[in-house]
Amino acid sequence: MSMFYVSDNTTVSYVILCGTEYFQNDTLNDTFGNHSGTLHSCASIEKSETFFTSFTFHLCVYFMYSIIFATALFGNGLVCFVVNSSTQMKTVTNLFIVNLAVGDIMMTIFCVPFSFVSTLVLQHWPFGPVMCKIVNFSQAVSVLVSAYTLLAISVDRYIVITQPLKPRLGKNIAKLIIVAVWIGAMITAVPILVVSRLQRPTIWHEVCELDICSEMWPEPKQMTHYTWALLTLQFLLPLTVLISTYSKIACMVWGVQPPGEADMNRDSRIQHSKRKMIKMMVAVVTVFTICWLPLNVFLMFWSAHENDEEWITWPGMPYVWFVCHWLAMSHCCYNPVIYCYMNSRYRRGFQEALNRLVCRHKNTTSCSSHRFSVCEAIPLSELNDGRLFRRSTCTCQRRARLSRNKTSKQNSNQRCQRNVTLSVQSKLFNY
Repeated sequence: MSMFYVSDNTTVSYVILCGTEYFQNDTLNDTFGNHSGTLHSCASIEKSETFFTSFTFHLCVYFMYSIIFATALFGNGLVCFVVNSSTQMKTVTNLFIVNLAVGDIMMTIFCVPFSFVSTLVLQHWPFGPVMCKIVNFSQAVSVLVSAYTLLAISVDRYIVITQPLKPRLGKNIAKLIIVAVWIGAMITAVPILVVSRLQRPTIWHEVCELDICSEMWPEPKQMTHYTWALLTLQFLLPLTVLISTYSKIACMVWGVQPPGEADMNRDSRIQHSKRKMIKMMVAVVTVFTICWLPLNVFLMFWSAHENDEEWITWPGMPYVWFVCHWLAMSHCCYNPVIYCYMNSRYRRGFQEALNRLVCRHKNTTSCSSHRFSVCEAIPLSELNDGRLFRRSTCTCQRRARLSRNKTSKQNSNQRCQRNVTLSVQSKLFNY
């Protein structure tokens, strides 16, 4: 978190993680000199018309952030609903994914509307001193929770794949890790809660009696050290762990050969699983990098050139911030797609949830509780002679009930109870 000024006539209050920034483009000193104005004199000021203050730019801002807000709330809310509505979906990995969704929802609520309304629309903070502290603190916590949860998911999958003989984390341990994630995020964000307050940094704010919500650090060095600490904890550390763990998983999985004799159907399924896994891991790292790298590079450049007058007075600075901030906030929209849509069980859960909504809207008796058309594979993966098995017991029971012929019934049970041999990587997707 940091507060900085862009020349004598432009002010930027920049919150490092979510961004509560203020850009004012009036020639304040030339207009007011050393006089203390009133609200009447503030209203009589004629602002210089720029594209940044134009209706077209504001309309673009509303549209872009509205897309993030609606998509993130719907997608992450649907993830929470799908997992909580099914007992079988409440696995260890899904607990982490739900926690990630909760962090993204929190980031959507506190980061998106407060940032762009106060920064790009009003250009001041209208929500009062208490909300200033709450919003800044909540913004930092939500972003850190998302980053720490991504880290926990990658480490959990790394242990599962590289050390299959060891038992997986239990649900109680996973819940303790989630609690630790939230506590760690809150502790990291405590300094923001302490130093966040309202101020009027320019003559324009004093004349118009308008405040901005920013951080007032006792010493500039403290602000610099804390800024770099946040950059490390929120971006550099998670990115390093993601690249390291997923690279090792990919190398190990791609080098594993199917056990036993060659089988065209089995080998085809294994290759498909490998490609699916590699795509998911590449998507996780790529999306995280694309979304958060521009904002963090912007902060690094600003920290290095904050005393460079030519750099800080560049007219394109507000637009650069807008692009970087929008990309960072859009990250909360992609996690449901990456972690859930690429998994068939989540897709069926999404279809079930949408069917319920449609049926409830129609309010017809024909719309009853819809069951999955394909029975979910219960993750009863067990280790046997170095191989992992997945047993589709629910489908077996259904076929057994529907079969009236005794011989057909026995054959159906035999086919259903046959273990499907999978390679180690299949366990990665057994959420």
